[in-house]
Amino acid sequence: MIAQRGVRRCGGPGLPENDGAPLTRAFMEQLFESLHDDLATLKQEITANIKDLKREVIDLGQRVDTVEQAQDAREEELDCHRREILTLQDKNQELQYQIEDLENRSHRSNIRIKGVLTQVIVGPLEDFVVRLFRQKAPALKEQNIVLNRTHRAGRPARAPGQAQDILTCLHYYKQREVITAADGLRRFKMSDPKGSIPRDSFI
Repeated sequence: MIAQRGVRRCGGPGLPENDGAPLTRAFMEQLFESLHDDLATLKQEITANIKDLKREVIDLGQRVDTVEQAQDAREEELDCHRREILTLQDKNQELQYQIEDLENRSHRSNIRIKGVLTQVIVGPLEDFVVRLFRQKAPALKEQNIVLNRTHRAGRPARAPGQAQDILTCLHYYKQREVITAADGLRRFKMSDPKGSIPRDSFI
């Protein structure tokens, strides 16, 4: 009974059946041969699985290398873009400084003539301003006074007796210095052509 129970336990797929017969040498040899075949088959399957696993690991490693290389390339590209952005920011800041400097220079070259009566202005506005500056600063009589722009400030005067400011920008800042330094109070004595309406104008 013990032998038969042991054989039943050993029985299974690929193993010879004993059918309750006593164990013999031939049966044991057949059993060992069957176990050997099963082990060989299992070994082949394990070896094949290991080979497949190795191939998968190698393939995965290659994919990881490809991803890392692509990531490195993107990091280098991002670093390049960052450097370009910083360079552009520096250039933009430099241009901003230049623009501010030019604007400041332009503003420093501006002169505002306040309270000019409309009947005082004879001829084109630019010619009137140039004549006024030559009268104000005799040192500029022999110089070419260049005005970048000249215009009336605010709304145009509607009546001859109304006063209006004039804005002008001199091309040469040194000429502005001469004009503003010609009178400590920076004042022009203005009047109409007939001299009947005196008017003060300030720069």
